[in-house]
Amino acid sequence: MTHFVRRQHRRLVASAVAAAALTGCGSFQAYEGPRLPSAARALIHADPAFSAGLPVQVILRKVDDREVPVNRATVAVEPGRHQLIVDCRHAETGASTRFVIDAEVEAGSAYRLEAEATGRGCEAVTLRPR
Repeated sequence: MTHFVRRQHRRLVASAVAAAALTGCGSFQAYEGPRLPSAARALIHADPAFSAGLPVQVILRKVDDREVPVNRATVAVEPGRHQLIVDCRHAETGASTRFVIDAEVEAGSAYRLEAEATGRGCEAVTLRPR
């Protein structure tokens, strides 16, 4: 790897980390009605920068029938079953893969979407307790 390529790679990684830090300020409410107290809702966090030691970005696109704004990395949901539409973008290759995740979440809990990635792209995205 040449010096120029390494420098470009570092800039790409630094940009991904900076973008991740700027996104998701506050959570997106993916349910009707007034805001629920933290003990009565669950939070789902996207894994914005790195998974499996590789630069990947996990973007939560949809919860059930609600589109999630691209500037939100955290979503508040009611407890129960939800369908999540998630994109996993590999920074080095530019490859993007969409995943559908059916999940059951509990009130008062927090979860994290994590990518399983290789050097070529995203193999899977899973929802894990945080």
